[in-house]
Amino acid sequence: MSEERKHLSLKDIAAIAGVSTATVSRILNRKGNYSPDTEKKVLAVASSYGYVPNLTAKSLRQAKSNTVGLIVPNVTNPFFSQLALYVERYLFDEGYSLLICNSDNDAQRELTHFHTLAGKGVDGVLCLSSLGALPEDILDRGLPVVCIDRKPASSRPVPWVGNDGAYTIQLSTEHLLDKGCRHILFISSYLGEYNRHDRQEGYLKALENRGLFVDRNYILRRPGLDPTSIEVEVLVYRFLKSGLPLDGVVTISEAAAFGALFALRQAGLSVPGDVRLVGYDNTLYSLMTSPPLSSIERNPQKIAHASCELLLDQIHGKPLPQLSVTVPVQLVER
Repeated sequence: MSEERKHLSLKDIAAIAGVSTATVSRILNRKGNYSPDTEKKVLAVASSYGYVPNLTAKSLRQAKSNTVGLIVPNVTNPFFSQLALYVERYLFDEGYSLLICNSDNDAQRELTHFHTLAGKGVDGVLCLSSLGALPEDILDRGLPVVCIDRKPASSRPVPWVGNDGAYTIQLSTEHLLDKGCRHILFISSYLGEYNRHDRQEGYLKALENRGLFVDRNYILRRPGLDPTSIEVEVLVYRFLKSGLPLDGVVTISEAAAFGALFALRQAGLSVPGDVRLVGYDNTLYSLMTSPPLSSIERNPQKIAHASCELLLDQIHGKPLPQLSVTVPVQLVER
């Protein structure tokens, strides 16, 4: 492409099309007040000369970047990648671009992402935070933020969207209890600095409601050193070596369920013959295993859409209809 085509301006397009610069601006920004014929002529010129708008200059003029940041622990996690997909689709339709950052459940890395996104002038941030508290300086700037799934502490009200974590695991545990299981292993996840354990509370409540003794040896937590499935495989294998009875396993990710399934098979135990297993997130993991696993459907599309709506309301200065949105879950039995 020639230098002339690379540096084509609105003024150049206006001269070639025989219209005013203001008309070109309205057409390219879809502001209306122009005829279909004029629109067709201007767009044809812009297209033939390979016109690319200077988004940086535009964002400086408008004090708006039309860009949103999304911070997730790990985009390779099927649930997080689904969530990112639905967020990107929703924001694209609203005229926004998405920047995705992986925190790896590392507090310092997440803080760096927050400051980088703020420095790039994003209009808002969606986060599945691994922090115990959101960064004060970011909140002081007034940057719109929506927390997803986790609820870190904050110095100002920050909207939250997610599932009832305690209820999800209570539902899984009660499902196994209804199937006759009495020695149920609960495998939690590594959450970085975030130390709320709502899902564990659901496990405990399910057992206590049935009058069953709570043995803390049946609560395992990942140290966050290796990929989820590998760590869980090691944890379950070590538990089996302890000699404690086991007839059910509840996990809070599909990767964890996959690791547990592999450990049980290595120990010569069948699922669901010897041990019943419930996964989480209802992703392809639960369908690809043999046998397919029962799992918790968390409705990531609804979570994504509700999160984006709350963020865009903040960006546009609208009053928030609510600060907390709880998306319902379902147990998919297989």
